[in-house]
Amino acid sequence: MDGMIDISRLGELKKYLVTNGFQPRWDNVLLLTAYDREQTYVLTVDGEEYVLPKRLKDALHDFSKWANVHRIEMQTLYSIVGGRTPGIIAGHYELVPTCGQGNSRVAYYMAHSMDNYQPSQDNNGVLLTFKGTNQQLITVMIDACVKTFERHLKQAHAVGQIQLESVKNLCNRFGIGEQELNHLSCTTTYHERYLHRKQYEKVFLEQILKGVKQTADKCYGEDLTAEFYAQLRRTLTLY
Repeated sequence: MDGMIDISRLGELKKYLVTNGFQPRWDNVLLLTAYDREQTYVLTVDGEEYVLPKRLKDALHDFSKWANVHRIEMQTLYSIVGGRTPGIIAGHYELVPTCGQGNSRVAYYMAHSMDNYQPSQDNNGVLLTFKGTNQQLITVMIDACVKTFERHLKQAHAVGQIQLESVKNLCNRFGIGEQELNHLSCTTTYHERYLHRKQYEKVFLEQILKGVKQTADKCYGEDLTAEFYAQLRRTLTLY
């Protein structure tokens, strides 16, 4: 791809292929932003540009579900690092907002694919440079304050660091040394990943539910209602 993409002028640049057949992933997307109120613009690592026939909010929800990043996890981790605008973070993988979620100009970009960024000399925007497929450079102009951009990027890194340190803690707890870790393969089939995810969710949910039950017994002398626990489960598993 030649030239620079100014996402504030998407509607003026060209017509894009509208498709439901593209699944955004950590490794195939560079940026997502609203094309209009009902559609989402997607820039891929190949420099291709598509429009998904769904709102940005829905596209982000679907991506979170695919990536298995729960809303409550992001809210919790961002509150720890002092952030109020959560991205979608999974360790080294970072889908980061450029500004507040309520801002119509907000874009979400893959920080782990970004090669560089710098303030624009022509306006108050920020120039992002990505390394796409075959090391091609793809430059994008975003309409954002550089200080806000840097704050959100720093918070995303901090969230990812907490997640990675949690993995190290598990290795220490379970006696997994560096030599064993080098031989511990994380490459599995889709079905195996699904089973691992469901097992993790079951352990996570049961710990929370048992903790609430025991607390209710001590504080109130009785358990809470089935409706309460059903809502708690929904809250903990929202994307």
